[in-house]
Amino acid sequence: LSVRVRFAETDQMGVVHHSRWAVWLEAARVEWLRERGLSYRELEDSGVSLAVSELSVRYRAAARFDDLLEVTARLEEGRSRRFIFSYTVRRPADGTLLAEARTVHVPTDRSGRAIRMSSEWLAALNDPPSRP
Repeated sequence: LSVRVRFAETDQMGVVHHSRWAVWLEAARVEWLRERGLSYRELEDSGVSLAVSELSVRYRAAARFDDLLEVTARLEEGRSRRFIFSYTVRRPADGTLLAEARTVHVPTDRSGRAIRMSSEWLAALNDPPSRP
C-alpha cells in the first residue's frame, strides 16, 4: 500500500503523529485481504469482526510531510481464535525502514463476544494470494 504523508498527519515538529500509523496499518491489512480475493466488508456483513486486541509499533526513523511510504502487511499466524499480522513501513525513495509493527486480532460476533473463525474464512485467510 502506498501512502503519501499529508500535512495534517504531522505534529508541530513536522513528524508524522503516532496516531496515523494505526490507520495506515489497517489500510494495509484491508489491502492484504483484497489481494487474496477477500473482502473485509463481506466478513463484517457475515457478522464477524477482527477486533484488535494488541498493537505495537517500533519506530526506526521519522516520516515527514509529502514522504511517499510503502506499508506492507503479512499474516504471521492465522488460527480460529487469533490472527497476528506484521507490518513494515518503508520510504522507497531512499529505502529507509521507518517502522515495524504487529497487530493481534480476535474474531468477534456483532455483540463483541470472541468466537471461532469459520473454516471457510480461515482457509481463505491462510491461502497465498490469488493473483499471478
